[in-house]
Amino acid sequence: MSLEVCNNKSIISPTLIIIPNITGFTDYMNNSNIEHSQVVIGTLLETILDNNILNLKVSEIEGDAILFYSYEFNKTIDEIISQCETMFKKFHEKLKSFNPDNCKCGTCERLHNLTLKFVVHFGDLASIILKDYPKLYGKELIVAHKLLKNRIEFNEYMLITKDALSNYESDKSNSKINADWKIGDEFIPEIGVVDYLYKKLTTSKTIN
Repeated sequence: MSLEVCNNKSIISPTLIIIPNITGFTDYMNNSNIEHSQVVIGTLLETILDNNILNLKVSEIEGDAILFYSYEFNKTIDEIISQCETMFKKFHEKLKSFNPDNCKCGTCERLHNLTLKFVVHFGDLASIILKDYPKLYGKELIVAHKLLKNRIEFNEYMLITKDALSNYESDKSNSKINADWKIGDEFIPEIGVVDYLYKKLTTSKTIN
């Protein structure tokens, strides 16, 4: 293992983290044909990647999630929200296009159980070089992943931490932060309380 920090090349950068996560993935994989399901999941992940309109960098594809990040500050929180909404819309359009009514196998019958949620966070991250492959590293990455397991009552939502909201300005004349958003927080052992806003995502509002 080679660490950038050992060569005095470590750069700690303020980083935007966005994680779209497919929920219901474990149950789906446990009750599906692996060859059939891998095509479905692969296509859904590719759909998310294809709709990366903000040109976010990809750190990892994690089976049921994609770790996007950005070092740029030339975005607004409203653009970040729109990015997540676009991925959500296209995910469900693609899911609907599989048309499981034409097939009664376990893979297709459980398609309707797949949902999508987003965690948006911000904080300082460094990187580790593993055999020439860069890997993001830092406490804030742990926070983002821990927030995927929370007390939110919805299966599909967007969660934006206070740190992300504080570092990206909103469009004051047409802000997407409105009454649809709720205040929440999560206690993470050894880290503390993380404050955030969250909003339920529904296909009726995002798919025409």
